[in-house]
Amino acid sequence: MMPQSTSRARLGRLYAGLLVLFFLGACAQGSLVGLLGPETTPARGFSLLLSPAPHAFRYAYAPEEPVRRGARSERFELRDGDCGGSDCGNPRARAEIAEDRRTIVGRLDRDLWIGWSFYNASIRSVRNETYLGTTIGQWRLSGSQPALIRFIQLAQGSYDMADCDPAFCTMGGDPAWDVVVQLDEMRQSMRWGRQQNSGNICRLFSMEQSLGRWIDIVVNTNFGTNDTGYLRIWIDGDLRCDYRGPLVSSLAAAADVPGPAHRRGIFNSFTERWSATQGGAPMPTLIVLYDEYRTGQSRLDVDPALREAAALRPVD
Repeated sequence: MMPQSTSRARLGRLYAGLLVLFFLGACAQGSLVGLLGPETTPARGFSLLLSPAPHAFRYAYAPEEPVRRGARSERFELRDGDCGGSDCGNPRARAEIAEDRRTIVGRLDRDLWIGWSFYNASIRSVRNETYLGTTIGQWRLSGSQPALIRFIQLAQGSYDMADCDPAFCTMGGDPAWDVVVQLDEMRQSMRWGRQQNSGNICRLFSMEQSLGRWIDIVVNTNFGTNDTGYLRIWIDGDLRCDYRGPLVSSLAAAADVPGPAHRRGIFNSFTERWSATQGGAPMPTLIVLYDEYRTGQSRLDVDPALREAAALRPVD
C-alpha cells in the first residue's frame, strides 16, 4: 500500500499541474486579467503620477482589447472628477505614468531614438469652448518646468501656421490634424510668439481620424541646448516634423537632473474652460492605449513597423 504522505504529495503535484494548465489556457485566450484581476503596475522604470483612480492605468490583453503586437498593451482612462494631489486645485487631471529619475534614458545634446504605437479609443476633436489641453506624451526635465516636447491636442481652427517662420515650423499637413508638437519650455522661456507659432511647430495627426486604429510614432532628437538641436517625428512612416534648433533653454539645462523624463498617458492641463462653458456637464471619458514603447540608438531599435517586418520580438 502507498504511504499516505506519498499519496498526498502526488495529489498536490497533480493539482498544481492542473492549475498551471488552467492558467496557461487562460493566457492563450487573453483572459488572465479576468482571472487574477487587472494588472495595474506600470513597466519597470515607470510609476503612476498623480493618478489615484483605480481605472487610470492597467494592461489590456489581446484578443479582447486593442494590442499592436504581442499579448498586451498599456491602457489609460481619465474620467470626470479624476485628479490627484496638486492637480485637484489647479485645475488639472491625468491618467499618466512617468519615467523614474533613476532610470531616465534621455540626455541633453545626445542622440536618442524613441518609438511607440498609439491607439485613440475615445478622444474626439474639440472646439475652443470644449478645449481641455489634452497631452498624450511629453518629456520634462523636472515637474516644476514646462515640457521640453509635448504632443498636445488643440481646438479645431485654432492652429494656423501661415505666420510661422519656416525656420521653426514644418509647413504643410492637413488642417484637421489637431495633434501638434509643442516646445513649451522654449515657448515660455524665450517668449516665442506668432513667428514661432507659440511653440506649435508641427502638425502630426487628427484625433478624430485616428479613432479606433493604431498609429506608429517614431521620434529622433538630441534634446539640443543650442543650434545643433534637432527633432524629427514620423507618423506611420511619414516624416511630419523636421525641426532644427534648440529644444532646451540655458535656464532649463541648468536643472540638476539626469535628463528629460518621459511621461505618457492622458494629461488634461486646462479643464477650467470646460467648467466655465459647459453648464456643469461632465467632462468626457478619455481612453487611449500605448504599445511597443522603446528607446534605442537607431530607427530599427524602436520603429514598430520596421521591427514587425524584421520579425523582431514585441514588447510585452
